[in-house]
Formats: sequence, structure tokens, C-alpha cells
Amino acid sequence: MATNRNSPNFSSQAKDTNSNNLNQKKSLQSLDGIEENSLKTKESVLNQKIGQEVGLATDTSLQVTASVPWWQAWQLWGIILVFASGGIGYGATSTLLKLPETESCSKVHWPVASASVRLYCAQVLAEQNDVNNLLKAIALLEKLPENHPLRREINRNIEKWSTKILTIGEEQFQAGDLESAITIAQQIPENLKAHNLVAAKIQKWEDIWQESSDNYAQVEARLRASKWNEAFSWAVRLADSKNHYWATTKYQETIDKINVAQEESAVLDEAVVRLNDGKIDGLLEAVNRARKISQDSYAYQEAQNIVEQATGKLLTKIETLVDQQEWSLALQTINRIPAGLGLQEKLADWNTLAGAGVSASLGTVLSVEDAIAEAEEIEPSSPLYGKAQYLISRWKLEIEDIKHLARARELARDRNISAYNSAIIEARLIPTSNPRYREAQREITRWQKEIYTIEDRPVIERARSLAVPSNVDAWRRAIAEINLVSSKSPLYGEARRYARSWQNSIEREEDQPILDEAITFANFGDYNKAISTAQKILGGRALSAQAQTKIDLWQKEIQARKYLKEAYALANQRTPDSLVRAILIARQVPSNTSAYNEVVQNVNLWSEQILAIARRTSFDSFETAIDIAQKIPSGTSGHYSAQSQIKAWKQQLEPPVLLEKKSKKPSIFESN
Repeated sequence: MATNRNSPNFSSQAKDTNSNNLNQKKSLQSLDGIEENSLKTKESVLNQKIGQEVGLATDTSLQVTASVPWWQAWQLWGIILVFASGGIGYGATSTLLKLPETESCSKVHWPVASASVRLYCAQVLAEQNDVNNLLKAIALLEKLPENHPLRREINRNIEKWSTKILTIGEEQFQAGDLESAITIAQQIPENLKAHNLVAAKIQKWEDIWQESSDNYAQVEARLRASKWNEAFSWAVRLADSKNHYWATTKYQETIDKINVAQEESAVLDEAVVRLNDGKIDGLLEAVNRARKISQDSYAYQEAQNIVEQATGKLLTKIETLVDQQEWSLALQTINRIPAGLGLQEKLADWNTLAGAGVSASLGTVLSVEDAIAEAEEIEPSSPLYGKAQYLISRWKLEIEDIKHLARARELARDRNISAYNSAIIEARLIPTSNPRYREAQREITRWQKEIYTIEDRPVIERARSLAVPSNVDAWRRAIAEINLVSSKSPLYGEARRYARSWQNSIEREEDQPILDEAITFANFGDYNKAISTAQKILGGRALSAQAQTKIDLWQKEIQARKYLKEAYALANQRTPDSLVRAILIARQVPSNTSAYNEVVQNVNLWSEQILAIARRTSFDSFETAIDIAQKIPSGTSGHYSAQSQIKAWKQQLEPPVLLEKKSKKPSIFESN
């Protein structure tokens, strides 16, 4: 089979061969250190080789006979030789252009290094993708002359690396490090094209950063003012920032701050409520809540103000308790105040003074002497020194008073009138100017009550015995006896209860016949007589409330009769309007009167009469009948019947709608 050089296969092979050789030619031209004459010589040799290969391939009279084996056809071997030589040339060129990767750039003597070595080492440095190595790579190639054969490749790499430096700066900026980004961008050499972008890029970064910083400042300002909604609105603007750090990290940070600030505000609101409460428990709770606010919180200063106010009020409470000699409560309050408020020294003195007061309150000579010793521990430099000295002098005076009180209490242990009188005489030896005078007076009052109790208990028992017959005379004698109990006696309240009970029994016995008589009149329907009789029972007596309830009911019965009488008079007129008025008046009768059942029956009857009048009128006029039926009040039996009747009359008033009936088969004219 013959091969034609003009055939498509031959043309493709020739093009591939030329392409491979041209690539070899271009690769050879890129070698640094090879002289231009050497390049031309190699090009000439290469062209001669290409010509020979093409000549071998373009013989138009090639024939392969069936008798010659394929491996003996010289045309085939020529084609194989062309591809083999091209492959060898390409491999040699690639090997020359690519330096061995195992070569160490750190050992290169740069003053005599070739451009290809510099390019290779610069690429190795640039592949590490950090600013320092990219700058080193650029500096390594910048030393080559401008007219160097590899200058185009060098410039392309330098611009690519300088652009990479700007990209790294952008990454630092997006990561939130503006200063590092600016520093990186400013390191790009001024003689590079990328340097022209540095100023604009930095300005853009600074503008974006400033805008985001301003928005963040607005958020903080709103947080300090406790304006949560406005703070959130400004925080949303951060999410639209062109800087990834502000749009994500700082945005989430502001949202977290808003949430925390709201929670802390709720805590402080509750603390303020407890602070305003003013009670000891509330003040302590306010301190504990406010102290939970951390120092870096926007509400920290407000929390400190609450702590300061609450502790000030607590100290005032403690001072008041000490003045009132509420020693135990004062001591408990002091021990509940949290540590870390800078009140250790002051609280220590208060604690000492309150402890001394607790000792003094035990009421023995020994305990008062212990209280004096404890109070003397307060130093003269303490703000409580003056109060401590006052209490010491007071407790010294109390020692003698305590002896009198101890003697009086000892005398009162026998629990009889004589013992109590002796105790009272001993307690009265304490002068009014002494600290224990009030305590002595309280004991005297208590012992006097005990005397009254001993004296008055038999009086009450005798009065109860007199009341046993349960008649008016017995109750009166019992009341006269129990009135002997003194108003100063602890039993006075008990005596008054017995006296009121017996007096009520007397009044019931006296007034019950009057009330029964009034009820009898009412049962016969004479309500006026019943009322006048019941009014004989005076107010404030045992049966006065019951009598008044009956009087109110009977007055309603009288009024109900008036309503019914008026309603009957109107109903007898037998007109729709009079019947309607009769129904309305009858409905004013109270439901708790005996006349109410009669009202219900008559109201339904009169509503049916109105409906009957409307039906009779419908023979002459549906409109008039409807007007009459609509007057029937709701809630009556006639009202429900009237509604259906009105509906029927209205339907009869409406004109009938005539429907045209079409024949099953259209006429000839209709079809046409």
C-alpha cells in the first residue's frame, strides 16, 4: 500500500515532527550561559536532520509488496527514526532546562551563579508561600540585568510573587491583623508594578477597618446606655463589613456581649428591687447579685454603686440594731455580710460590740462583766470607740440593778400573790435613771398580771356557775359578777366574751317573740304590719340583723305587688303596646319574692296574646302584623313563636320569581 505525502496522515505526522523540533528549538533558546553561535549551530544541525527525515517520508513512489515482510520496509523504519530522534531531543532539552532538585541552593556561590540557578532557587523559595521567602525570591532575581534573555520569565515570576505578597497581606487583613497587613504590603519593592497598588490597598483596608471600628464603638455606647435594641441594630452592620474578622468574629463577640449585658441587666434590676426593699435579707441579696457582675462588664460600675448603697444601708441597720439592743440580730447580720467588701476592720469592731451586747443580755453579773471586758477590746482609733465606752459605762451601772432584778425574780418563783408583791417591791428599787429600769418595769407589769390572774380566775368561775340555769335572771347575775374583772387583768378579754354571750342570750329571749309575731303577719300577707312589728327590735341587739333581713324581704314583697298591680292594669287594655309595657313592668319583680312565679306565668301569657293580635292583623296587613310581632320581648314563650311567624310573613311579602320553562325540543325559530 503506497503512502502519499499529500495525504492527511502524512501531513499530521509532518506537523507533529515540526512541532516537536520547534519546541526543542525554543527550549534550547532559554538556556543561560550558552552562546548565541552555539544556538545557531545546533539549529542548523537540527534543520538538516529535519530535512533528511522529511525527505525520507515524502517519497511518492513508496510501495510495499505483499511478498516483502513489514519489518523489512524501509519507509516504516524511517518514520520510527523520526519519532525517536524527536523524543530524544525533547528529553535532552527538558533535562538541560531543569536543574536537579537535589541541588542545595544554600551552597550556591551567588556572584558566579547562572540565571537558571537563580530562577530555580527563587522558585524554591517562593513555593514556601511566606512573605520573607517571597521577598528573598524577588531579590534573588532582581540582581540580573534588564537585557538578560530570561528577563521576560523573570519579570513574570516577580510580578506573580509580589501579587502573592499582597494576597498574603489581604489574608492578614481579613484575619483581623491590620498592622501586619500594612507592614506586609509596604515591603513590596517600589520598582515593581504591584507597588502601585499598595497605597490604594492600604487606604481601602484602613477605611473598612475604621468603619467597622466606628460601628463597634456605637454598639458599646448603646450597651453602656442599656439600649439593647439599638445595640443589636449596630451589631448587624458589622455582619455587612467587608472584613471577614469584623463580619464574623467581632460580630459574634458583640452579639454575645449584648446577650450577657441583657442577662446582667436583669440581675441588676432584681438587685435594685431588693435594695429598695430595705430589709436586711433584701440588702444582702442585692449585694450578692451585684457582686456577680464581672469587672469587664458594661454594668460593672452600676453594680458597684448598688453594692456601695446596699452595704451603707446594712451598716446603718446594724447601728440601729445596736442602739435598740437587738444584739443577736445585729450579730447575725454582721456575720452574713460577704467578705471582700473592704469592711473587715469595721465589721470586726461591730462584731466585738454585738458579741459584748449578747453577753450583757444574759442578765447576770458575770455576763455583764464579760460584756465590759469584750467592749474594752475596741481600740481608741476605731469609729466605734465612743459607742463602746458609752455601753461600758452603762453596763457598769447595770451590775447593781441586775442584783435587784435577780433578787426579785428569785422572790417571784413561789407564784402566789404574796411572792409577786414582794418581787414588785424589790424591782422598784431600781431608779428610773438606771439602764435596767425598763426591764424592771416589764417584770413588774408581768407580775401584776399574774396577781390579777390569780384574783380574777375565781370571779370568772363563779359567774359561769351563776349562768348555769340558762334564764334571763341567771344570765344577768352572771354578767354582774363577771364585770368585777379588772380591765388590767389578762383575763379581761375572756370575761368580756362570756358577758357578751350571756347578754345575747338575754336579748334573744326578749326579742324572739317580737320577730315571731312579725313573721306571722307576713305569712298572712300583711307585710306592712310585719315590718312595723319587726322594727321594734332595736339595732345592735342579737336579733337586729335577722330582723332587718326580714324587713328588706317584706319591703320587696310590697313593691312586687305594686308592680304586678300596675302590670295587670296595663294588660287589661288588651293592646299590643299595653301588653308589652305590662311585661316590662312585671319583670321588675325580684326573683326572691313570692310573686315571682305569678310573674313568669303572666309574662308568657301576655306575649302569646300579643302574637295572637299580630296573627289576626295579618289577614289585613302583613307589614302591621310584623311590626306587632317584633314588639314581643325576648325571653318569653311568644317571642320564639313570633320569630318563625315573622319569617313566614316576610316570605309572603316578597314577589314570586317566575321561571321560564323551556320545551324539550326547540322550535324551528329558536333553532334558527
